[in-house]
Amino acid sequence: MPYRLKRYFLFHSLLLTIVVGNAQTTLDSLKNELAEHTSRDTLRIKTLINASGELTYSNPEAGFTYVDEALAISQETNWIKGEALALGQKGNLYYVQADNLRALDHFQKALRLSTVMGDDELSSTLNSNIGHIHADLKEYDRALDKYKDFLAHAEASNNIPNQIRGLSNIAIVYNDLENYQEGLPYLEKALVLAKQEGNEFFQAAIINNLALGYKGLEDYQKSLEYYQETAKIAKNIDNKYVLASALNSIGKVNILLENYGAAEEAGKEALSLSQEIGNIEWQADSWEVLSTVYENQKNTSDALDAYKKHIVYRDSVLNEEKKAELARKEMQFEMENQQAAAALELERQQLTKNGYLIGAIFLVILGIVGYMFYKRRRDEIEKKKISDFKAKVAETELKALRSQMNPHFIFNSLNSISDFIAKNDTKKANDYLIKFSKLTRAILENSEKKWISVQEDLELMELYMQIESLRLKNKLSYTIEIDDAIDVEDTLIPPLILQPFIENSIWHGLAKKPDGGHINITMKEVDGLIHCVVEDNGVGRAKTLPTQDGKSSMGVKITRNRLEIINTLEKTKGKIDLLNVAEGFRVEMMIPFELQFN
Repeated sequence: MPYRLKRYFLFHSLLLTIVVGNAQTTLDSLKNELAEHTSRDTLRIKTLINASGELTYSNPEAGFTYVDEALAISQETNWIKGEALALGQKGNLYYVQADNLRALDHFQKALRLSTVMGDDELSSTLNSNIGHIHADLKEYDRALDKYKDFLAHAEASNNIPNQIRGLSNIAIVYNDLENYQEGLPYLEKALVLAKQEGNEFFQAAIINNLALGYKGLEDYQKSLEYYQETAKIAKNIDNKYVLASALNSIGKVNILLENYGAAEEAGKEALSLSQEIGNIEWQADSWEVLSTVYENQKNTSDALDAYKKHIVYRDSVLNEEKKAELARKEMQFEMENQQAAAALELERQQLTKNGYLIGAIFLVILGIVGYMFYKRRRDEIEKKKISDFKAKVAETELKALRSQMNPHFIFNSLNSISDFIAKNDTKKANDYLIKFSKLTRAILENSEKKWISVQEDLELMELYMQIESLRLKNKLSYTIEIDDAIDVEDTLIPPLILQPFIENSIWHGLAKKPDGGHINITMKEVDGLIHCVVEDNGVGRAKTLPTQDGKSSMGVKITRNRLEIINTLEKTKGKIDLLNVAEGFRVEMMIPFELQFN
């Protein structure tokens, strides 16, 4: 969890709700993932932002390299959320470098994008980060507004870690204002949640701030107990930063309680840790504790030596604080200048708008009148198109229904039955009549349906080809091949859409061959359409599709019209192609891929 150490721990929501991915992922594993995944896509963007997040407090300059690449890819691919996340992380890097002005600029850019996306959680986090900048500028009222909004959003979304951050940041502002009594309830509530989460670092930071609050209320014994608990947790999680700060505080409270031996022990341990981690501020605090202890123990020589060292380190810290204060004032001055410039620009824009207002109103009135005439004309044209289309649908459906019971087929079938009866071949006549009646009945039942399953349609086609095979004295053979990607029970096609082509193959291609022939029917999925093929080894195109007055057969024409209507209704690009092959003829048709159960 990102934080900044002063005399207390300030909870930042800079990264945890912005960086995506697993917080336990190490920088090395992220680098390996980037080396393996070179595609400039969303996965690389997320990994780059995570890698930058890992470097935020250890090497922010290196973090810029990763986040700049993430920002560039997000803009290339037009991934708005990726751009917002990258801008937010870049703001984090500027913030830890104490470049608050650039941090604020990037947070605000990210906030605008998150608002456009409607990402309330990201917007809330970015507002909280802007609140940290207000707190640094000692604009505590504005900081509190941001933190309270962040807390309200966390409570509404039941985000416990963010609730802990919001409660703690509100309490820390009250501690800054020395309003300790107001801040304690927020810290106590945050501690309950942190214990529920089992996050020991959160617990240590909250308890440390509780100790500071009770020290401000002069309840030194309770403050000491809380500092001791903080130190215990810090040792358990091996966090030397938290432990050194807690030990210095333990020393100072023990001095107030006149426990000089305990204060000396805590101060020496804190000094050793502070020197190990190279923290000048805490070394100054440790020497101050020891100087006070030695003074009260009447050890004037050691007291003076410790005090001198305290002064050296304290002056170094104060110099840094003075620089930071100067930077804050410069940033505040620049922000005020920007606000003034923005106010002037708004005033200029308002004057310009007023200048165009009258002309705009006039143009709007003219536009409304013109649009009304245009809309009336457009509606009339649209109604005519709809009316024409409905008429075409009705006409085509009627023709399709009439053509489904092909008069030639019925006539020839009845002649065949009569021929079987005349030859006293009652068994064949009976078989033929049964199949013929089944097919006739099935065609009539499906005549009102726009779609039937592939299985149902193929059963009709098989029955049709069996009848024709009987008529041609079994000189007709056929095969049907369906790709595994097509579920024949769930996939739908227009009823008898292939029948006219099968009929043409039989009547004009195979029937003219003395030895009959073969028909192969295949179906497979291609680019979201069903690719249907009817291929025969008959006499070829010249006789397969006879023409009349330069037009193709009625069945093919009706099928083309049906497919055109389906394309219009389904927004698809179905088509029919008629192809010559080495022997016979081939019809290829693309029809929509419809499922019965989506």
